[in-house]
Amino acid sequence: MTKPSLDTLFKNVPAPAAVQGNTPWAAATARRVSDIVTRYSARRPRSLQVHLGPSELGVACDRQIVGKLVSEAPTNHVTDPWPSFMGTAGHAEMDTVFQWENGQIGQTRYFAERRVTPPGPLAGHPGTADLYDCVECAVLDHKFLGVTSLDKVKSAAGPPRKYVAQLGIYGLGYIREGYRVDRVGLIAWPRTGSSLAGVYVWEHLMDGEMMTLLTQVVADTERRKIQAAEVLAGRPLDSVPREPSGDECYFCPFYRPNRDDGIGCPGTVA
Repeated sequence: MTKPSLDTLFKNVPAPAAVQGNTPWAAATARRVSDIVTRYSARRPRSLQVHLGPSELGVACDRQIVGKLVSEAPTNHVTDPWPSFMGTAGHAEMDTVFQWENGQIGQTRYFAERRVTPPGPLAGHPGTADLYDCVECAVLDHKFLGVTSLDKVKSAAGPPRKYVAQLGIYGLGYIREGYRVDRVGLIAWPRTGSSLAGVYVWEHLMDGEMMTLLTQVVADTERRKIQAAEVLAGRPLDSVPREPSGDECYFCPFYRPNRDDGIGCPGTVA
């Protein structure tokens, strides 16, 4: 099948809601500054990253990860960069906050934004761990979440698998460097809230259950690399299984709902 051009690809696809302003000049300015942020976000190092990082290895969907491994062209043209942009800004400020705290207490209790590399079969997937608490022997990760995502973290099910795996991989990275890691934790900051009273911390011991999950992640990664090699050899990407993941599909670069032409993925969102 001949793949259509980008013009054909996006034809008749509903556009995102227009940016608003109280006058025509204000609306035009809103569009212009939003476009600047969108273009800037697309060119940030994280957006241009070509290797799979710890935050991606635990994703449940084979097709999404295989698509990234083979550098499939993104087809999700309605992804909003604002949550990611605010998350990046939040991480930069938290780096400053905890470096400042080290100065206040006169010792290095916190390692902030430190590059770590997990051992063994995950060594090819380094990442930047947000925070290590030397007193609590804990690896912590900042997430700046909206109400829906924050509620999911607070639920009995806890954070998505990919978040838990990410924490465990960072933990392995610190262990590889000789540091003790008793537990990992997700610090969920209320991105859309108006008070720090909404902050929520979820923890998991660096125990056998965590190691079982990481063993599964290693197996998933090896399987997906084989699938990626098959796709590069001619296997259609849409033959790679996709995993029901609810609204996670909205953030997938290959999400393309209501299409059945072999381009992108229709996802599993109802």
